[in-house]
Amino acid sequence: MSANLFASIANGVLSRTPGCRKEGAATDPVRRQSYHEASPKAQPWRIHRHGSGSRKHWGAIKGAALGAFDRLYRAHSIALTKARADRRAGLGDDVPPVDHRLHGDDRAVLWYMLDRYNHMTGQLYPTYATIAAETGKSLGFVKASLHRLRRFGFICWVRRTKTKEGAEGQAGPQLEQTSNAYFFAWAEQLVTEAKSTFQNLLTIATRKLKSAPKPARPTVPSDPECAAILARMGRAIDRRDAAMSSASS
Repeated sequence: MSANLFASIANGVLSRTPGCRKEGAATDPVRRQSYHEASPKAQPWRIHRHGSGSRKHWGAIKGAALGAFDRLYRAHSIALTKARADRRAGLGDDVPPVDHRLHGDDRAVLWYMLDRYNHMTGQLYPTYATIAAETGKSLGFVKASLHRLRRFGFICWVRRTKTKEGAEGQAGPQLEQTSNAYFFAWAEQLVTEAKSTFQNLLTIATRKLKSAPKPARPTVPSDPECAAILARMGRAIDRRDAAMSSASS
């Protein structure tokens, strides 16, 4: 087999292989460690799913995550204030870098991602532009905020690619970058300072859910038409019973 023939066959195989990175001038460059959206590696919700399909359970998890963020943000704020005071007093020069501490507005980004999360399927893949529009933050801030949140274990993601529209059957892997697939892995990724808070808050919220009394079923239907039908049926039964008792006597 000649080298040219082998290369032609290889290119044909690659063009039909999901997840293959694009090479050459035929396609746009994609980020490293990106996976085609059809690949299981680009679908973290297959492994990381929270809430057991229950909206109330997911609400408890969401509250615990935000509580853990608040606790860690306060700790970072106190440390920053102290570092600045020490620098002014000439006792030190080190101030935590911007990307090594949480910002107050990072909470809005985390809240949006938690709120957008599909607790039934585990899917979460909004674009940067969507996050920026929904939170009212700039595109640059959203990207920086997500990296800070990932640094402290509040969120994780997988880079994804997709097949370019109308590029099926063309030579070479015709791929382009698409939105990340986000997921939460607090047990494995959350930093120690926040993990204990998260676990404590989640335990308290879960106990409250289990101990909450179940709502009593109404004895009278809330639908007036249905209530009227049942009332007529009850009167008919009473008349029948009265007729039967008089006949037997």
